[in-house]
Amino acid sequence: MLKLSESISFKRNGLPLLIACAIVTSFATVGKAQEVTRIATLSKVETTRAAASKENKYTFIMFWKNQDDTTKAMWNTLQHNLSNKKDKTTFVAVNTNDSAEQNLVKEYGVSRAPMPLTLAIAPNGAITGSFVKNINADYIDQSFVSPAKSRCMLTLQSRKMVLLCVNPAVKSETPKGVQNFKSIPCYRDVVEVVSFSSQESGEASFLKELGVPQQNNNTTVVFMAPPGVMVGRFNENVTQQQLIAELKKAGKSCGVDGCKHCKE
Repeated sequence: MLKLSESISFKRNGLPLLIACAIVTSFATVGKAQEVTRIATLSKVETTRAAASKENKYTFIMFWKNQDDTTKAMWNTLQHNLSNKKDKTTFVAVNTNDSAEQNLVKEYGVSRAPMPLTLAIAPNGAITGSFVKNINADYIDQSFVSPAKSRCMLTLQSRKMVLLCVNPAVKSETPKGVQNFKSIPCYRDVVEVVSFSSQESGEASFLKELGVPQQNNNTTVVFMAPPGVMVGRFNENVTQQQLIAELKKAGKSCGVDGCKHCKE
C-alpha cells in the first residue's frame, strides 16, 4: 500500500460554474502564485504537474497533514476513481510539512487550510475543483471542464475580468463595444477577452450554464468579474458605455483594485 508521504503519478451575483474560483480565493489566487519566488529545480510534484500539463492532463493534488481516517478515505477515493483515467489525469499526495514541496504549498496558499484538501488543476493551470475533507465520484467528474470554461476560470482566479464572446462561427470579429472597453487605459490590463464558437465540441454544457443557446446566429457577450460574478449578458451590439454602466451597477466594481479608481 502506498504511503501518503510518497508521491505518485450563471445567475447574477453568483456563477455556479465558477464556485471553485471563490473557494480558491480563500486560500490563494493564481495571481499570487505567480509572485512566488521559484527555485531553479522543480520539486517532484511540480515536475509531475508540468508533465501532465504538456500532455493535456489534469492533476489532482491531495494536501494532507495527518494520516487519519479522513485522509485515508479521500486518498482511497482518488485512487478508485482516477486509476482508470490515466489518459487524462495524474494524482499526487503532498504532505504540507514536506520541506521539498514548500514552494507548491505556498503557491496554493494551503498551509493553514483545513485538511485533507484536494485541488483539481486543469492543463492550463486553472483550479477547477477544491474539496475539503470529503470527495466523491461526482465531485471528481465535475472537475473536468471544457477548454473555454477553464480559460475563464483561470482568468478570474488571476483577479481579472472576462469578456467572453460566444460566436456563431469560428472566425468572427470581436464586437466593437468589447474592443472599445478593452482599449480603456484603466481597464485594459484587468480584463481578458475570451472567444470561442458555440459549435465547438465539448462546450454544450458550458453554454447551458451561461444561458447561451447553442444554435445562435449572433455573437453573445458574457461579462464576468472575480471571484465569480456575472456582470451581464449582452448581444453583439453592446457598447462600452453599457459595459461600464453594468460593471458599476454590480456594486463591487470589477473585483480588482485598479478598477475602483477608474473614472470612465
